[in-house]
Amino acid sequence: MLPVDHIGIAVSDGAAVERLLTKLADSAPALPEDVDRQGVRVRFYGSGTSLETLEALVADSPVAKYLAKRGEGLHHIAFRVADVQKHFDRMRAAGFQPLTEAPLPGASGKRIFFLHPRDTHGFLVEFCQSEKQYPVSFEQCAELEEIMQKTGYCCPPTQKSSGHVVTTSNVLPEACKSLVLHNVSLALSRVEIHAPRVPTLISEVSKDAHYAQLLGSQWPEAQLVILPENSQLKHLPAILLEFWASMEDE
Repeated sequence: MLPVDHIGIAVSDGAAVERLLTKLADSAPALPEDVDRQGVRVRFYGSGTSLETLEALVADSPVAKYLAKRGEGLHHIAFRVADVQKHFDRMRAAGFQPLTEAPLPGASGKRIFFLHPRDTHGFLVEFCQSEKQYPVSFEQCAELEEIMQKTGYCCPPTQKSSGHVVTTSNVLPEACKSLVLHNVSLALSRVEIHAPRVPTLISEVSKDAHYAQLLGSQWPEAQLVILPENSQLKHLPAILLEFWASMEDE
């Protein structure tokens, strides 16, 4: 199943709902953002699957019409995808009717489109491509590639984008923002390889995880993040996203 990026709620007074959610869920939103194209002011709460409130800015906006017809409440469910254009074309080919002729810019730098609710049992469905896109190259690790693609944050690298790299080869690429070595430290510890010059995460899922520690001693000046022994592959997506986010903050 595609990951749920956020759940949208139509509200009449965004500031009042902000005060409510601060008390109810102990959650303050990101700064309000006005999406003039859609005539709406949005606030996002939380991380991962977030909550989005939508407040009409003009009387003829889609959200204003929704509020006039149905009142406050659940407005839409948004699925996160790595390539929104690909899913737009896929939905059209499957017989669904998008509400626009192409994906449009949305809040938080996302690209989005909605499906007509008559095709989805009466509730509004959104597909969105996150502004945080991590171009990733996978080598000899189909399982990890499949898991990471399902997060909706990862997309194939382009020739112009070095991006982030997940690799299991013995060749450490020089042009990348960060490097992930998955289950390969045993092989690397047996050969002489120059320490990577970018932040590097070393992941092990086998009992030979102590070789990752050996690499750390071989590369004393490298910026390494070594995962605990026997880390499960299914946990890697969240760990990688957190790792990459920390790189962006520096």
